[in-house]
Amino acid sequence: MRSFMTSSVLVALAAFSSVASALPAPPKFFGCDVSKLGPTFPTNQTALAKPAGSTAKFVGLGAGVQNYTCTDAGTYASAGAVAQLYDVSCIASTPLFKMLPDMAFSLQSRASAISSISKTLGSNPLKLGDHYFVTAPSGTGISPKFDFTASQKSADAFVLAAKAANIASPAGSANVDWLQLNNVQGALAKTVFRVDTKAGQPPASCTPGSALISVPYAAMYWFFV
Repeated sequence: MRSFMTSSVLVALAAFSSVASALPAPPKFFGCDVSKLGPTFPTNQTALAKPAGSTAKFVGLGAGVQNYTCTDAGTYASAGAVAQLYDVSCIASTPLFKMLPDMAFSLQSRASAISSISKTLGSNPLKLGDHYFVTAPSGTGISPKFDFTASQKSADAFVLAAKAANIASPAGSANVDWLQLNNVQGALAKTVFRVDTKAGQPPASCTPGSALISVPYAAMYWFFV
């Protein structure tokens, strides 16, 4: 699972690198200020909104899996997700930015392309952190967590969140919803958005008692402070 997540993101960036290399001054990928940027929401919705008085601090390309269990009713229910997030802040204002989730998903099998990105990234770190689910603070159910403690070198660089709002993906029902998540614990961010999602939805039905399934997906994640 980890190899899928790492490879798909790096292959996506490798694909971007091959395009950017033709430009006069190819942009770097990570470490740029995104405080004046943010996600673009569909104009026909009001559920998701950039929080007043806050600014974006991180934007990450995430790739991983959405997990589902089969209910007694024969339908799948969410059992959380596991993903890795990579800093793509320096691409956030380019036309190719919104293409990255599609690249991360569709190019996952082209592992040989990973080597082409090493010349661009060198030995510099680009992974922001990990996304996974933990037991909710109430002790019942699960909550999403974003853990950047390693990249930020701070024990407080995480956010345990709760869903505040969601909308269906504008790109189609095969993609998981766009989300707005609010901070419950941690100092990483006050608000997290999952947008520009690609895939991740389970089949329409299942056989009760069947095993948990993991469905690959990719998305952009914005962190506001």
